[in-house]
Amino acid sequence: MTGKTAPRTVGALEHIPAETYCSAWTRLNADIAFAVREDQLHYLRMTALAMSDDLASLLLLKKLKLASRLRQGDVAPDLVEMNSFVEFRFGGGSRRFCRLLHPSICDSSFDLSIDSRLGAGIVGLRAGQELQWPDKDGFLRELTVIAVKNGELARGRWRGAPDGDDDPPPSAA
Repeated sequence: MTGKTAPRTVGALEHIPAETYCSAWTRLNADIAFAVREDQLHYLRMTALAMSDDLASLLLLKKLKLASRLRQGDVAPDLVEMNSFVEFRFGGGSRRFCRLLHPSICDSSFDLSIDSRLGAGIVGLRAGQELQWPDKDGFLRELTVIAVKNGELARGRWRGAPDGDDDPPPSAA
């Protein structure tokens, strides 16, 4: 026995070490400008460390390392962060709508937990950005953020909300 430990591998792609996957992912998404508010950075790091999905955890930590840091007042209204309402498309599928939340307060199919693979994928992106993000089997698919609403949602319609209700939920803070 040499004392070496086997490299961590990624989900269904058991033949690919996690470090290799992460390096390839970083090169594929090198032109993407991730951003995160300084006041959410620590929470997102702790979330990444507590995630049961090793691949999403590793990639979220990589995104946080690459992200520019924004002060609370500097945050762009189109940045996906906690409590954002987001319209996105993943893997060529249909448009989806969600509110990005802490897992303890997700209570509808409209809510997306930050500690899910997709939640980790959309956080830190802006409307119009797309990146390669792993699906549940670890295969990279295109994830596109179409629209983002933050803070006080503008009165009017949030197009395409679930169940035909185009008005956003009342609590968007």
